[in-house]
Amino acid sequence: MRSLSPSLLILAVSSQIIAGCACPPGSQCIDRPADPVASHENQALVSRLAEQSTERWAPADLTLDWSQSVLAWGFLRAHANVPDAGHDTFGTAWIEGALPDFTGDDPRTFNSSDSMSPTSVASSLMADDPSRDYTLITDAANLYLDEVPRTADGAIPHWGPEHPLFGDTLQVWVDSQFMVGMTWLQEYRRTGDASYLDDWVEQYRLFSDLCRDPDDQLYRHAWDDVAEENIPPEAVYWNRGNSWVLISAAEFLRLAPGHADAGEIELLFRAHLDATLALQRDDGLFWTVLNAPFGNDARNYPETSGSALIGYSIAAGIRANILPIEAYGAPLSRIVRGVRDLLWEEDDRLMLQGTSFGTNPGDYDNYVNTAVLPDQIVGVGATLMLLSESQGLPDPLEEAQ
Repeated sequence: MRSLSPSLLILAVSSQIIAGCACPPGSQCIDRPADPVASHENQALVSRLAEQSTERWAPADLTLDWSQSVLAWGFLRAHANVPDAGHDTFGTAWIEGALPDFTGDDPRTFNSSDSMSPTSVASSLMADDPSRDYTLITDAANLYLDEVPRTADGAIPHWGPEHPLFGDTLQVWVDSQFMVGMTWLQEYRRTGDASYLDDWVEQYRLFSDLCRDPDDQLYRHAWDDVAEENIPPEAVYWNRGNSWVLISAAEFLRLAPGHADAGEIELLFRAHLDATLALQRDDGLFWTVLNAPFGNDARNYPETSGSALIGYSIAAGIRANILPIEAYGAPLSRIVRGVRDLLWEEDDRLMLQGTSFGTNPGDYDNYVNTAVLPDQIVGVGATLMLLSESQGLPDPLEEAQ
């Protein structure tokens, strides 16, 4: 495990002081009530996006895959914010529509982190309502994770050996921090089995060792265990890939603040988030290659889904009392505004702009040349996650009424 630099440790300690009282113990200053702050009001927009999404993507007809998982998580976070609105019915219809595939003489099995990611939704739904039974899916995921080959260090590769296109590559992708990590966290929430948390910590450390740059505190997309090199080898940091890691860490800290390794994870999470926010654009969004390393290249576009998911990790951290609103409220507000500005009215419906297509690891040109398409399912899901999680949080950029 790489150790944090002294400067990062000092930053972490000082930020904890900022997060506490305005007046340190024993000081002569006087605490005064803060000025009133407005709150994020996204509920009407969330309801409209949710209704529109259900019409466009009928949940029972959707396949089980990673982008659909993000959309289902958008509905789950909307449900957590307003339980009476029934937003959890989307995930329920989606998961139950797939259950027949896991029965019979040739039941479905998983062959990648992508394909098993819907398990996180199935497990979360069961944790919320134990009368639901989606264990055919969670059992298939646990079997896949038990049997998938590991790297020399024990990290979980992105592709399983039975994948028809990418099997036996032994490539570790940061995407799996969300796809696998969220599944383990929800299995812990469902079962109370702390071994899921221990597995999460082990993989988070391995992914950090293999993909995180210890100087920049940002993650490269992948590690190739056969070639023993990162993809890309250069300091090129993909936006959405870094957001997967941030979300997983924020959710771990939310669910297991008392875990023996929570302090270590929080330091890594804060260092990663701060390094990411240092690259935030003036409009609140983030380049698809976060660090825009090759000058003013017009091809390096602001990307919607990763920006929204970075914002979600901040909102989740604030709600879990990990991140002080004084330091992180304004960056979150800029992200919310930037993403909302990408929702355009077209033919009496909202169209979300600027989401990149599915992205494999590659060099800088690979990321900036990935197609950008409007109203993609992953972008809409990420936006629902952001708007739902930030709903009601203080908005320091909005003048209180």
